[in-house]
Formats: sequence, C-alpha cells, structure tokens
Amino acid sequence: MAIFQSEDRLRAKRQKVEQAINLAMQNRWAEAAEINRELIEEFPNEAEGHNRLGKALLELGRYADARDCYAQALRLDPMNTIAKKNHARLAKLAEEEAAVSAAPTALDPSLFIEETGKTTLTVLVDVAAADTLAHITAGDPVTLEISGNRVRAFGPGGEQIGRLEPKLGQRVINLMKQGNQYSAAVTAVDDQSVRVIIRETHRDPSMGDRPSFPTATTAESFRAYTRDTVIRYDVDDDDDDGMDDAEMEPEASGEADLDADGNADEPEFIEEP
Repeated sequence: MAIFQSEDRLRAKRQKVEQAINLAMQNRWAEAAEINRELIEEFPNEAEGHNRLGKALLELGRYADARDCYAQALRLDPMNTIAKKNHARLAKLAEEEAAVSAAPTALDPSLFIEETGKTTLTVLVDVAAADTLAHITAGDPVTLEISGNRVRAFGPGGEQIGRLEPKLGQRVINLMKQGNQYSAAVTAVDDQSVRVIIRETHRDPSMGDRPSFPTATTAESFRAYTRDTVIRYDVDDDDDDGMDDAEMEPEASGEADLDADGNADEPEFIEEP
C-alpha cells in the first residue's frame, strides 16, 4: 500500500510540474507561481521548484521575492547555475522594486499581438552591458532612433540597449523616411540578449498596401505573441548579429530605394514556432 501511495504522489507531482510549465508558456505567471508554491509546500527540498517560482515572480515584477526564491535554491543546491545567475541579477534589482511598482509603465496590449505584415520580432545586436540590461524587463517600451545608417534602441530610462540588425535596420530607416511610424517593446531579456517586437503604427498613404514586414503568406492573420523561451528559466537566448555593417551599405547611387514590396533588402526575421 505504501508503494502505491508513493507512486501516486510522484505522479501527481509530475502533473503539477507540467501544469506549471504550461502556464509559464502562456505567460500566466500568477497561476504558475501558485502551482509552484503548492509544489514547494509538498517538496520543499527541490531546487528546481524554487527556480520556477523565482522565474514566475521575476516576470510579475516581484524582484525581492524572486531573489529569495533563488537564494533558497542555492541553499539547497549551491552549484545550481540558474539560481546563481538570477540571484546575482536580482541583487541589483531588488532595491528598486518599490520605485518600479510605484510607477508602472502603461503599454497598449495590442503591441504584443502579432499581425502579418505589420509586426516583426527581432533580437537586438550590439546590446548593452549586463548591468544596464539588469534594469530592463519584458514589457518595457523601446524607442527606435535613426543614427546614420543604423537604428538604435533605447529603454524606458533613455539608456541605449542595442540596435536593430543591419538589414532590418535599413528597411525600417527607408520606411520611416517614407512616412511610416513604428512602436516597439521588449518581449524577452537576459544579461546577454534583448528580443523586441516592432509594430507599424502608421502607414503613409504613399505606401499604399505595401506591408512593412512582408512574409511568405499574404493573408491577413493575427495571433497572440507567446515567448518560446519561458521554459528555460535562465533565459539564455544567443544573439544573432546577422550580417556585418559592410553588408548593409546602400547602393552606390545613394540611398536605397524601396522595391515593389516596399523593401530595400529583405531583413532577417525571427521565425516563431
């Protein structure tokens, strides 16, 4: 009888872990946090449970509580690299929790809805140092500014956090010079990379029906953006710098012209699964 009870307990544990992961995949962090708390109550000596709860609390902006979770994971497993990395990062953020909570950033939720032709996802290149990125979190607005033949990206505090990869940057420059306008926001960040979503907010009449970010399909479609990195609680995305600066130079005749699709040179987009 005791053996059956043990097997049932482990089966229930596995189901709860899967439930917590599925909630995280849907960005339902409050529910994920609650499930992980239940797991910790029943299995308090497992570091991974504390890591998962720490991740959920981090996404909810509860930095001090998240830091405590990672600290507990380290007490249970001092060599746990995920806990080490996030605890060090949160040590810098915990002191600022009150200020962040007192002045939350209001963003239009529609910014995070992907729309064919009007939005694209990309990873910034030449990202800022880890101590700068430690102040950036998913959902923060990003300001795009043209600087010569590059597009620089700035965080909510006015700090430069990176720039658009060359091909995408050249396309955005051309479209902005034609009169289009764009907004952007962070969708995922760690101490080495920043992923952003860019949305067309105004299309100049001269552009007609030409999309900002054409894809292989022409049908209009919508889907909610869900990050593909939430299961990795260390969130280690590798930057893809794409092409170097020499490959983004416009034609010798001067500024690159848009073709029939409104495209100077097709950018390298990140394909979402």
